[in-house]
Amino acid sequence: MRMLVVLLRCAASLLLSVSVSGPAAAATLRPFTTLDRAVVRLSDLFEGADDRALGPSPAPGGRITVEAPQLAAIARMFAVDWRPAGPGDRAVLERPGRPLLREDVMAALRTVLEGLGAARDSEIDLPGFTTAPLPMDTHPAVAFNGTEFDPASGRFTTMLNATADGVPAIQLRLSGRVQEMVALPVPRRAMLTGDVVTAADLHWTRMRLGVARGEIVRQPGQAEGQALRRGLQAGQPIQLADLGRPVVVTKGTPLQLSLDGAGLQVTAQGVATEAGGLGEIIHVMNPYSRAIIEAEVTGPGRARVMPASGRPTTLAAGR
Repeated sequence: MRMLVVLLRCAASLLLSVSVSGPAAAATLRPFTTLDRAVVRLSDLFEGADDRALGPSPAPGGRITVEAPQLAAIARMFAVDWRPAGPGDRAVLERPGRPLLREDVMAALRTVLEGLGAARDSEIDLPGFTTAPLPMDTHPAVAFNGTEFDPASGRFTTMLNATADGVPAIQLRLSGRVQEMVALPVPRRAMLTGDVVTAADLHWTRMRLGVARGEIVRQPGQAEGQALRRGLQAGQPIQLADLGRPVVVTKGTPLQLSLDGAGLQVTAQGVATEAGGLGEIIHVMNPYSRAIIEAEVTGPGRARVMPASGRPTTLAAGR
């Protein structure tokens, strides 16, 4: 409404200064007009009228509505042969606009931040970025002033200045954060507990350094040939603690146990109380004595008793 009042006052002032002469020109009301400029003309309201300027158009993205009494007054002042058919006659003037997009400012902002020490491939967070609309098909000129950047935290502040033809300059203080990126090998598909990781299961992806902290796989060779101790989603960093040797002995598997020492080889039967991969130490139960000992998995169904786990006679009871 405020925009309408301003437009009408401007139009009335202009109309009063115009000397009207000659016969009235027949015209038809234009109920809706899309504007692509900063000025409203008489022909935007009436089909068949001339192009004399009435006043400023709405801001990009805005509209004004001229009701029947104002239309009739304008027609009389400009000698336009038009009369309202009823109180419902009105003309809507709309000026399309588009917002200033992140893409409009990001390249220039990245250049400024790189000059202050930000990594070239960093990701820039710019929360709450909104501005007044700009004219359609415009290419704003963007500049930044007073930029401050803290490399330790990645946080920055800056003053945006964007200019475009036909609209006031946009000035906006921005704050955000620079997120350093890192390349990591991650699963290209969801994987289940016990799956053995192969080269075909992995692909490189870039992610924020904050997500990639800790003891994680940074080279494919750290994961290839290893079994997962828990399931993973596609694209999820792989924790080193979630990897182990492929399981060759499962819980409850009967095992042939051996103990070598001092020229004596003792064998016995046992039952694995937990799963284990080749070379891993697991707990094994002697089914006769119910004693629990530690043994190194040497293959499917086989394990070697660790020297400190028990006496050979303990195994001999199960032969």
